[in-house]
Amino acid sequence: MLAKRFEHILHDLGMAGLEHPLFYHAPVGIRFKIGGEEPIYLDRRAAKLKTNPAYVQGALDRAAAIYRALPVVPDLLRIDGYPDEEPAESLLTVIRQRVGLPVPDEQLSATEQDEDGDTHAQVQFYWDLSKISFQPELLLREIILGDIGGWNGFVSSVYLAGPGPFLYHLYDDRGLDVLGGSQKLLLPLYHQFHDWILEYDLEKIDQMFAPAKE
Repeated sequence: MLAKRFEHILHDLGMAGLEHPLFYHAPVGIRFKIGGEEPIYLDRRAAKLKTNPAYVQGALDRAAAIYRALPVVPDLLRIDGYPDEEPAESLLTVIRQRVGLPVPDEQLSATEQDEDGDTHAQVQFYWDLSKISFQPELLLREIILGDIGGWNGFVSSVYLAGPGPFLYHLYDDRGLDVLGGSQKLLLPLYHQFHDWILEYDLEKIDQMFAPAKE
């Protein structure tokens, strides 16, 4: 079962479950800044804000570069939906239409507790990426657009995982968490994309990877 496999990956990452922000609940991880310096919108005075294509493309270029540099190609995709807001069938239709995914290999009903302690119905969709034709950049673009003019169902709801283990979580246009089972696993990402590490967490991340440098 893919859901069980995902659970085992979280356990091997040293996490009891998915608690956001993921970076602050995982022993080993890197938090990257994805949005660039370009303005998000072309003209803030306009009646309807128009997203700046240069900002979107810059964010996508960063997210895609990190995706391509992962230890191995992710082979497990999980997307969460919240049927309180929209029926699970409608959620899945939107997901599949926007990113060209087939019917999920597995679907699981669950509940999620928010920061206030309130419980919400949740549906988890799982795909075995090794068995399908998957275009990651379509999905990454939709996540980036989610908070700035797209469909917000992808925001903080998409998880890509693989052996190592590792978890790739682009939460919106601003940032991306990559979690790993060891410092050694993520060390190439740390070196290659050091300039993109979120400044707020840079000192903590540098300390985390300092022993691995030796």
